[in-house]
Amino acid sequence: MITELIVVAMILQPPPQQTEQELQKQRQQIERVQRQLEDQEKLLGNVRKMLEDDQKKALCTADLRWVSGTESRIVPPSQTAVAQLNLFSTISKPSETCLPAEIRITASYLDAHDNLICSGEIEDLAIQSSHSQQVNLEVKPWNLREFGRWRNEPPVVNSGAKRLVCLNPEGTAEATLEELARVASVRVRTTVFSGSGGMSTVEVLIKLQR
Repeated sequence: MITELIVVAMILQPPPQQTEQELQKQRQQIERVQRQLEDQEKLLGNVRKMLEDDQKKALCTADLRWVSGTESRIVPPSQTAVAQLNLFSTISKPSETCLPAEIRITASYLDAHDNLICSGEIEDLAIQSSHSQQVNLEVKPWNLREFGRWRNEPPVVNSGAKRLVCLNPEGTAEATLEELARVASVRVRTTVFSGSGGMSTVEVLIKLQR
């Protein structure tokens, strides 16, 4: 920076024979160089901020685990039949970057030969607001209208059961009753997404009791 100032000072000291027009041209060149330096400093500042933001995001991790229950269940063919998903979720610090976290479920319905009949997901079924949290979900695998519910949701919210839209493998339409009649099992995946991209998933296979 000192060297730059010396150079600028030398430029601003014109020899006696210089005309006013030449001095004006040199001033304009100096101003142009200064603007270029300012633009470069702004660009470097933006790049530095992006790198810092990426570093903060990379710090977040998530871990989702079963508290109780097996990874395979047998549920009778009734719309009131329920599978309990008791989970424990942890999200890393810092809070301002990693929380809140979203917990969603996805379901894939299969026939007796494990061919996909339909699949769907419910976003924001539960919300994690602390770094460690018990998450108790309720799934009615044979009732798409009341498929998922957050059992230990705070009473002030109490959003109730949520519908699952189960689309055919092409993703063009909901599965028909005839197609659903061929269901033999459903794979339910529960995933937690932290506020900056960290995620963790657990899966359970629910079989239809014949």
